Formats: sequence, C-alpha cells, structure tokens
Amino acid sequence: MNRTLAKQLKTAGFPVQIYQAGHKFYPNENSAEWSEAARQHGVTVTPFELQNHLQDIKDGYYCPSLSDLIAACGPSFARLFIEKTIWTAESKDPVGYVVAHSAEEAMVKLWFALRTNEFMAADREAAPPLTPSGIRPSEQTG
Repeated sequence: MNRTLAKQLKTAGFPVQIYQAGHKFYPNENSAEWSEAARQHGVTVTPFELQNHLQDIKDGYYCPSLSDLIAACGPSFARLFIEKTIWTAESKDPVGYVVAHSAEEAMVKLWFALRTNEFMAADREAAPPLTPSGIRPSEQTG
C-alpha cells in the first residue's frame, strides 16, 4: 500500500484495532526521528518499533492488512478477485464493485465506496447481482 492510500485511510478514520509487527507504516511528515526515505517508502513494523515507537506508528499512516480491510467492509463484502492484472472488489449490499491495480487498493476503494455509497454509475450497471450462492447469473452453468 502506498503512502497516499494509508494517509487517506487515516484521515477517513479507518478503524485500527491493534498495531501488529509485519505491517507497514509511513512516518508522519513532521516526525524528525525518521529519515526521508522512511517517510517516502514506509517502515515495516517490528517488535522493536511496537515497543519503542508506538506513538510514531499511531501518529503516522498505518497500512492495514488485506484481512483487516475485508473485515472493515463487513457483511457487505462479496468477493475479491483478479483478472489478468486488474483486481476487483465487490459488495453485495449495496451491489457494486471497484477496480484497482492491487488487492489492497481495491479493498480500500471498496471501503470508501461502502462508506459513501458512491460507486461509479458504470460500475453498478456493469456488475450483475450475485445469486445467493455468490455466482452471477452469467457464470452459472446448465
């Protein structure tokens, strides 16, 4: 996840339940303790950072995991899939979808779309509704 998406999530109030080692975060622009490279490219959270820099992590832009993003979308989340190089995240209530170049970006876009109910009109029309089994009518066989 890039800095811009992480910052947008923080600004929008994305719920972070727990900060975890292995996740990435981008230090805040005003944090003098981190290098410019760390602010641009992010830092992988380690147990050391959790113990000694937790406030920096909270003040910066934390990158939730894919499972965190899916969980934040709640029961409206339908599925996430890739076709060639394009990731698609779909919701079932309201029915809609978003596309992106990474799974994380697709889930961030879906989270925002579910919060604002602002799916692109073309996206809503292009995605036929899911059946109870989670399969589109056009995907059903015989």
